[in-house]
Amino acid sequence: MDFKWPFPEKMSPQYRLASNLTMFGVTALSKLWIDCFNYLTVHNKETLLKHVRDTSRPLITVANHHSNMDDPLCWALFDWKFLFSELSELRYTMTAHNICFTNSVYTKFFSLGRCVPVVRGAGVYQKSVDFCIDRLNQNGWVHMFPEGKVNLSKDPMRLKWGVGRMIADCKEPPVVLPFWHLGFDDILPSTKPLYPRVCKKATILFGEPLDFATQLAHLRTTGATARQTRKAITDVIQDKMYRLEEPAKELHLAQRSL
Repeated sequence: MDFKWPFPEKMSPQYRLASNLTMFGVTALSKLWIDCFNYLTVHNKETLLKHVRDTSRPLITVANHHSNMDDPLCWALFDWKFLFSELSELRYTMTAHNICFTNSVYTKFFSLGRCVPVVRGAGVYQKSVDFCIDRLNQNGWVHMFPEGKVNLSKDPMRLKWGVGRMIADCKEPPVVLPFWHLGFDDILPSTKPLYPRVCKKATILFGEPLDFATQLAHLRTTGATARQTRKAITDVIQDKMYRLEEPAKELHLAQRSL
């Protein structure tokens, strides 16, 4: 790791307050941008809310990645009551260390915003993955874009195995909730000119939650290696996540025709 780790070993009350304020500011601005100048439709939102609020088990959400602003724009789906009363439940997420952690200001901002620096190409055994597993072991929420980068072509990609390692190495298998979104790259395109748009429509479709407890038990009983286990789990997530694409597109097209 060629950069200083941004998170303190023990998060003080002052640090947690600063993190909550950062999360509130970013999410509130995203919500204002979406609610006041664009349109967002969310399907099966109650599924996410149920599992975010259930702090008896860890939660991993996974989604496609089409815009640099997918996160935080997608969290505009939360209402103001949630932001004021349940802010501490909001996600940690992985971000590229060579983009979001290039100077002290960025490092402070993104770490307070619960962004975890991941080194691309360093594999599944790196500090960022360990850190996320620790969050999950405290029944926290980790959001991932397992494609590993903004997918400009929008063609199906092989998902990274880091999510498989997190699920396999948690003390208790997390609930995994896949979702698919469309339209955030219309609100903030990933190609020039890079400025925010208005009067655009976005759609989010949440799928069914996945529970890997039975599959993990079977893999361990049959003597699967750690690598085989990661691959098997990630393959299931990849299938379930990409199966949401077509129904999400249909819902998005129906919304655009209104």
